Amino acid sequence: YYAIKVAPGVHHTMGGVEINTNAEVINTEGNAIPGLFAAGEVTGGIHGGNRIGGNAVADIVVFGRIAAASAIKYLK
Repeated sequence: YYAIKVAPGVHHTMGGVEINTNAEVINTEGNAIPGLFAAGEVTGGIHGGNRIGGNAVADIVVFGRIAAASAIKYLK
């Protein structure tokens, strides 16, 4: 037999900044903050109250691309 010390730890926390469909960060009044974009696990509200491992892969790819395209459009 082998024994190891096991302790609880935080796997993942839910939450983060809210974004719109252009990946723009939303302020507390519900308005987009000009020039501020976010994607991936820094954003909140996509998965609801729980996250299943691997779910963020699609968010990172989709909203990362949207954020980049929106940032380029904003800069022009």
